[in-house]
Amino acid sequence: MNGTLVVFASKQEFNTIFPQISAVVASTTPQSIDNRFDVAVCGVGMLDFSANLAYLLAKNRYERVIQVGICGAYPNRGIEICDVVRVDTDVVGDMGIQTREGHFVAWKDASGEDGVYAGESPRFLTIALASIRSVAGVSVNCCTGTKYLALRRGGLFKADVESMEGAACFAVCRRFGVPAYQFRAVSNIATDRDISTWKIPEALMALKEQVLDNL
Repeated sequence: MNGTLVVFASKQEFNTIFPQISAVVASTTPQSIDNRFDVAVCGVGMLDFSANLAYLLAKNRYERVIQVGICGAYPNRGIEICDVVRVDTDVVGDMGIQTREGHFVAWKDASGEDGVYAGESPRFLTIALASIRSVAGVSVNCCTGTKYLALRRGGLFKADVESMEGAACFAVCRRFGVPAYQFRAVSNIATDRDISTWKIPEALMALKEQVLDNL
């Protein structure tokens, strides 16, 4: 076992970068990559990801966890498709209440809690990883599909990118006392949904070159 555990959410993301390793096996048992770090697949969405990451951390002792994957960038944030970012803070973006008038009230406003989950300080990273752009993230169960919702979420949470697991990773690792980092490559702009503009394989290759090759 290595000191660093690199976790993916989806088997598709994992298979694109590590086609030589069974994603099914990596979903149950961390796999070593050249004795540099271990890799595992924890599942899509905050629920599966949390349960599986907690299971792995309960069975194995790691010095740090690094979450990697793709994300959508909110409009007007100066972020382009295939950019690689380091998500240093994350919140749950669709947790809250609905008023009788139909308005959404975020949990941070309904409860008075900020609900922010943070990663470890980048000062403990290599220069290459610490130099990657820092952004704020939002984790959601339902991905954005309209420009209106993208601008709403980006403005409400002062966020740059959107994923489905980032806050869960930070929360679980904090509970286990394990430093955590989150790196993502932008596969699409979170706006009116048009998958013809997405560049998932290209984004994942950028993630490999800028993050995994520098661990």
